[in-house]
Order: sequence, then structure tokens, then C-alpha cells
Amino acid sequence: MNRGSAQTIELRLNQVEEMFVLAQADLFSEYRNYLTGVEYCISLLRSQRIRRPVRLELSLPPAELDAALGDRVSVALRRYCDQRISYNERERRAVRLGGLSSLWVGVPLVLIGYLLVIFEDSLVGHTGNVVLDTTGWVLVWVGIWFPLDTFFFTPLGYGRENRALKHLRNAEISVTNWQSTTV
Repeated sequence: MNRGSAQTIELRLNQVEEMFVLAQADLFSEYRNYLTGVEYCISLLRSQRIRRPVRLELSLPPAELDAALGDRVSVALRRYCDQRISYNERERRAVRLGGLSSLWVGVPLVLIGYLLVIFEDSLVGHTGNVVLDTTGWVLVWVGIWFPLDTFFFTPLGYGRENRALKHLRNAEISVTNWQSTTV
């Protein structure tokens, strides 16, 4: 694959395991990674439109390298992405179910709010009461907003992450020796 035709993500790791888990290290070290390699890649891919294939370039110390490492990382990354996509799909369904379940509280609030607005004249007379009217509309809004937001918009984050994971799953992986950062 031509490097110019792919979206390249470069990672410098101390051990190949840092791709999936955080290594124990000095928390105050300037070289400390606070994200796993996969989390960094997902964050990078979610933050932009992905139109090209992904190429993952891992730099490791010479002691960590072997001939089959790229293939092993590729298989592990594919398995990780598949499991995470499956998890996200379940979470997406759970969030939507939570949105539907929240209608048990939302619908009564909407009804109370509409009743306050409709019967405002009967309750306080023809002069009306701005506080009662506003309270009714606020109850309507609060009662319907959370269920609709939870059902329609909250699950979108899982879909964005799944798109990034699908690209990362099919990434071409290149494992190289650390390049010296000093000249």
C-alpha cells in the first residue's frame, strides 16, 4: 500500500502489549502514555472523516521485534475490534431501551404539563398566570426531551466509534525498529 494513499497512524511503544493495555510505569514520567495504542487510534479516527484505508505504523525497541509480530498484532487487533463492535452494538440497544423505558416517567410529565396549560384558565381565571403556563410547557419539554434524546442521539456515539473500529480492524500494520529521536 502506498503510504500517501492511506491514513497513517504512527505509534511508538515500549512493548507490543501497550497496544492493548497500559503498562505500569512512573505516572509522572514525560514518556508515559495514558491511553492504550488502540484507544489512541480510535480517538484519532473518530475525530476526522475517514475516506482512505488506515495504515498503522508501530515502532518498538529491537528486543521486542520478531518476524511474525505484525501478523500477531493484526490478528489480535481484528479480534479486539470485533469484540468492541459487538459490545458497542449491545450498548447501543441498551441505551435505546433506556430511552423507551424513560417514557414511563416522561409521558406522565407531558400529560401533567399539557393539563396545566389547557386548564390554566379554569385554575387561575382568564387573566392567566405566566408561571403556571411556563411551568406546564417546561414539564412538557422535560418529559419528552430526555426519552427522545436518549433514543435518537445518545446511541450515535457508538455508531461513530464502530465506524472507526471497522477501519482500524482492516488496517495494514507495519512494525519497525525505533527510530532515534536525537540527531
